[in-house]
Amino acid sequence: MIVLMRGDTLYKRHDKLNKHNKRIVIVTIILIVFSIFTLLMNRSASSIESIFKDTIANIEYYVIKTPIKYIGGLFSEYNELKDVYEENAQLKEQLDKYAREAALNEVLSSELEQLKELTNINYLPTDYKVMQTTVIARDVESWNNEVTINLGKSSHIKEGMAVISSKGMIGTVTQVNELSATVSLLCSEKSKSQLPVMIISGGKEYYGLLNRYDIEKKAYRITLLSDVEKIDKNAKVVTSGLGGIGKSPKGILVGTVENYTSKSETIESSCLVKPSADFDSLNYVAVVQRVNEK
Repeated sequence: MIVLMRGDTLYKRHDKLNKHNKRIVIVTIILIVFSIFTLLMNRSASSIESIFKDTIANIEYYVIKTPIKYIGGLFSEYNELKDVYEENAQLKEQLDKYAREAALNEVLSSELEQLKELTNINYLPTDYKVMQTTVIARDVESWNNEVTINLGKSSHIKEGMAVISSKGMIGTVTQVNELSATVSLLCSEKSKSQLPVMIISGGKEYYGLLNRYDIEKKAYRITLLSDVEKIDKNAKVVTSGLGGIGKSPKGILVGTVENYTSKSETIESSCLVKPSADFDSLNYVAVVQRVNEK
């Protein structure tokens, strides 16, 4: 019994020794192969080695890299198509809305003309015509204060007329020459004029005066002429048409309400209004003239 146990122990030791020797041999072979490969890479390659390397490179490019690149391209194209589809859907919705509004506007315009005929009214405060013009001068020193346009007395331009861009009102004419005119911008620090405006909020109209432009907040300060409990954020602010003859007609977009402060919080009710116009880009503008004025 003892002899058998000793034999079994010797067998296990012999087996462990064989496994250890095998590991040494495998490691040695790996080191030799790695050394040979390093030597081959460091010396100039033979034609057979070059062919072998090129074959491996081509296999890597066409079998691995190209399919991965192709699949990546498919995913990229899919995402682009998805974005285009969503943009097209939004555009279609906007076009549908525009078509509805255009049709409604046509109907309302027709009804308005009929009402004018019935009541013998030739014009309304919201009726006006525009004269397209170009900004011909804008000095760096007065960049936020004024611009010069290429229309003047010869084009029947008068002081106090409103000037607009495609996005809304930008200022008023303050000086007129024969062939040009100076426009004081609403974003001017030096502006002393008060523009009569109207705020449309919750189906109601509230009147106020645009007093000045807050440079830090890049917004207009508007004082309301009557106390109001609440004015909705993003409520439209337009000209009221109450500035008198030669002044701004009713309904020209000025901006949207960002914040409202009631009289209970301060001395007077006031609004902070974000301008609709972009004052950094003024190239093509228009002078507004009421239809009842010459």
